[in-house]
Amino acid sequence: MPADLQTAFLSAVALIVLVGCTPSTDDRGAVQTNPATDAAYLTSPLWNDGQAEMAFYRVRRSQSPYGEREDQVFLLGSYLVKHDYDPRAEAKAASGAAETVSAFKYALFYEFESGSYEYKRSYVVNARQADLRPLKHSFNSFDWCSNLYEELAFDRDGRVEYLKRSDDYGNHSASFDYVGGTYPPALVPLLVRSMDFRDDSGAGKVVRFGVLLESGEVVTASAERFGVEPIETEAGRYEAERIEVTYDGELPSPFAEEADRRETYWRGTGADRLLVALEATTGRYRVELIEAVRSPYWEENVYDELVRVQSRP
Repeated sequence: MPADLQTAFLSAVALIVLVGCTPSTDDRGAVQTNPATDAAYLTSPLWNDGQAEMAFYRVRRSQSPYGEREDQVFLLGSYLVKHDYDPRAEAKAASGAAETVSAFKYALFYEFESGSYEYKRSYVVNARQADLRPLKHSFNSFDWCSNLYEELAFDRDGRVEYLKRSDDYGNHSASFDYVGGTYPPALVPLLVRSMDFRDDSGAGKVVRFGVLLESGEVVTASAERFGVEPIETEAGRYEAERIEVTYDGELPSPFAEEADRRETYWRGTGADRLLVALEATTGRYRVELIEAVRSPYWEENVYDELVRVQSRP
């Protein structure tokens, strides 16, 4: 790998461990924030049908992984499924597990090209169904130069174990205390879908939360709902809630290397609150729904059920 290219790549990877703003905390170490999630939505019977939500998106962005001007378009796949998680094994619960937690498994996966390089990336987050408290986050990347694997494992005692393994970009491990009310970047899209924007009086409110980085630092953030509006996507026309998310510091994005300080989300008004689109305020990246189905993909070929999407991300 050329020295200048390797330096640029490592600078991009360094975004993963950017130091964010230090949040205000109470004496229990939790971010001082109003409740971020809607328990009625997260525990709705709609998640009990034994299927997964399979959703596919078109990603358009105008920068390469090295921050250079380059128009890129690629297909992004995602799935969301409820399962039992074993906090002792830090994995999906096996039959007969002594302890289980009802959890969501949420994944994002895609590949794209830039110059000579081909990038294959995946994010998988397990989070407690009741409130989306993270249980485990993992990231995997292949870029022709190297494999890279990173994970955050959240133990029952409130500690977070960080692990990084790569044959080219170094190895590292660390441990730090979990700060309540914080979520890894790859969990933010699901978090936005689950947010409750009504206070006890029924009036609108700003939802505050934290984005947890692999360094243990937290970037404080807020989200506000701005009504319902129509939006056209490849999947068709939707009535969607427009939600503005603002970050108080720099952080990595699962879609665009580095996140804008402000993003707009459009979530569907149906019971599933499907993510319809998201866009950076600068227009530097946009993610737009192509098609979504519910399917037990482990039992059937989901591509037999899809109409618009015929290729794999």
